[in-house]
Amino acid sequence: MTTKFNFEKFYSQKSEEQEISGPVHAKYDFAVAYPAPETIPSDGLLEGLRKGLEREGRDLAYYPHSFGSIELREFIKEKLKNDRGIETTVEEILVTHGSGEANNLVIQNLTDPGDTVITEEFVYLGTLNQLQKAKADIVGTKLDDKGIIPEELDKLITKLKSEGKIIKYLYSIPEFQNPTGSTIPSQRRKEVLDILSKHGLPLLEDDCYVDLRFEGESQDSYKSLDETGSVIHVASFSKLIAPGLRMGYVNAPVEIMKRLNYLKTSGPSQFVSLAIENFLKNEMESHKEKITALLREKRDAMVSSLGENFGGTGVSWTIPEGGCYLWITFPEDVNMADLQQECFDEGVGYLAGDRFSPSGKSGVNSARLCFAYETPEMNREGIEKFAEFMRQKKVI
Repeated sequence: MTTKFNFEKFYSQKSEEQEISGPVHAKYDFAVAYPAPETIPSDGLLEGLRKGLEREGRDLAYYPHSFGSIELREFIKEKLKNDRGIETTVEEILVTHGSGEANNLVIQNLTDPGDTVITEEFVYLGTLNQLQKAKADIVGTKLDDKGIIPEELDKLITKLKSEGKIIKYLYSIPEFQNPTGSTIPSQRRKEVLDILSKHGLPLLEDDCYVDLRFEGESQDSYKSLDETGSVIHVASFSKLIAPGLRMGYVNAPVEIMKRLNYLKTSGPSQFVSLAIENFLKNEMESHKEKITALLREKRDAMVSSLGENFGGTGVSWTIPEGGCYLWITFPEDVNMADLQQECFDEGVGYLAGDRFSPSGKSGVNSARLCFAYETPEMNREGIEKFAEFMRQKKVI
């Protein structure tokens, strides 16, 4: 009888297990982090790919540049200038496998085990997971409906320094923050940068939702306000086009780029780059208009249903001006984590707020609801079903 080989003594010290699981979906899926599937521009991407292959299809015989195609980086450079007020060069742009890889490359280069990283009080799960794997000491700074509260950030940094903590950087999603949906006004961003400058700290700006504004005015990016080169700017095509394309980018000084290049293991897909570049060159604005009009309709459907079903019950929720999510808060004695699975079994999916807390202790009475994935009709029906479940549980 053959003995099965045992790898146990061969694992590295940093190797850990993580369960393998696929996505599961409720009938009314407000837990997912997906954009509107009906806006994926399949025909436009195919046409963009065709044009790209006509221009440089023979180049697919080569491995791509580790920083991404020069044509796509030129497009990103112009997009950053026109959309975010960022003046940069193609040498300061690295195309990555989604914004997740961009964030992780920065995290791995700036974070040693035990280092303190400041995030918003509630933070995107993907980045939270990356920071945890880097063994960071993650500390959330207080938020209100306009995002980071500058005075609280200053107090927190001062406190952490007095405790001898080694603070490495602030990570922030300033526009349509995941999970709360908040947007930090430009004036607050200036104040945040002033505070970081006073304490000698850099900032990792995750601008992945900025293209999804359907109301109000975009605020100045941290990077455009930065005069010292302390801001590393990350963005993505995942929400603008489709997550399945796995295409994002990072903009930072060349000395940072050399560090990111050391850890990057492969260049991005030239095939996907051709499709994105040639599609967006011709159709970016019309595509944005289509997406944002639909997102507004979906948000309005969810918000109106929340008002009809939860109004006057002591429940509150945010009304974001863009993005994919809103944040709902119940009375303090309600445990949304305990109710999550049962609510899912009844057909309504959400993610409890404590999942987004660095300490795992805040936001127990809150939840993130994604309005982007389901249709407006499903958003209305799902919130009605959600309220019915909460009434059964005597929450409202």
